[in-house]
Amino acid sequence: MKRAMICAGALALLVGVTNQAQATRLGLHGVFSNAGDVGDSELGIGGQLELPVNPFISVELAVTQFGDEVECNGATIDQDLTSIGLSAVLRGQIGPQLEGYTLLGLNYNTFDMDQMEADDAVGFHIGAGMNLPVAYNMELFSEYRYTFLETEFETAMPGIDEDYDYSFGVAKLGLNFLF
Repeated sequence: MKRAMICAGALALLVGVTNQAQATRLGLHGVFSNAGDVGDSELGIGGQLELPVNPFISVELAVTQFGDEVECNGATIDQDLTSIGLSAVLRGQIGPQLEGYTLLGLNYNTFDMDQMEADDAVGFHIGAGMNLPVAYNMELFSEYRYTFLETEFETAMPGIDEDYDYSFGVAKLGLNFLF
């Protein structure tokens, strides 16, 4: 009973806080990675859900997936990286129609590779972006996010395991729907 009352109170607080804030954002984005330890990035896709806490601060859950080629011992290895990020977002107006934001958070990263294995790893990221309304309940956005990450790679050759800094930046362009 006590647990149910605590959960109901937390839910009521969350609903009360989000009702006082701006709109919830749900969107899709395309990504391209062009910085850090990413070699030859391919275009990727992703999605995000952002829940407001107050008119200036919100919490975002974003999932992004893109491909890359890794050079290891003279061989080129294709990999897919999936990053699941949880961010605190600080928003503010930078013009009559344009809204800017910065974000900071943690992300969980998984790798899918041929001939190698990399441990899933938690990193942290920082970023900035802008939103431009295109309709009553839609906005375009662009964002740049840089992730600081260290993981351990294991090759098919016995005894070759090493820690590896795998930091990367992603440029996002997408569309949010406001609720």
